[in-house]
Amino acid sequence: MEKQTDGQRQTFCRTYLRTMDADQAAAAAGYQDGYARLRSEPIRQCLRRMREAAAGELRQEDVLRQLAHLAFGRADDVLRLALRPGETELSGLDLTAVAEFKATEKGLEIKLVDRLRALELLFSLLESTSTNAAQSLYQALTKAGAEKEAWGDD
Repeated sequence: MEKQTDGQRQTFCRTYLRTMDADQAAAAAGYQDGYARLRSEPIRQCLRRMREAAAGELRQEDVLRQLAHLAFGRADDVLRLALRPGETELSGLDLTAVAEFKATEKGLEIKLVDRLRALELLFSLLESTSTNAAQSLYQALTKAGAEKEAWGDD
């Protein structure tokens, strides 16, 4: 296995955590075999540190905002991909509404996130926590509503 620099290791780990694809992470870092890299101790330590750092940064507002996006977000990009599979560039599409994706001989099969379940979860989180959580949700929804491009509203 070729020697790795700190920069390559960081690039590999960031890409892997974002995509969960060892080959894509290897290509981004200039490596040959991503799965072999996943077995190396320096990469495993780097991934562990990055996961711990990311877990420490997650806040309740982030969860509420994402649930609100799943419950109220639009599926325009998903429809664009389904209706024009060979013509649509994947980068830049918001596919957070996709729960499952399969290519079959009949075409693409796309299962969307259960919005009712997302709403139920939002409600239960708000019901089980203090009024601070309700205020956080209200602020998250207000902020998200102000970001029209993120929601696809014109």
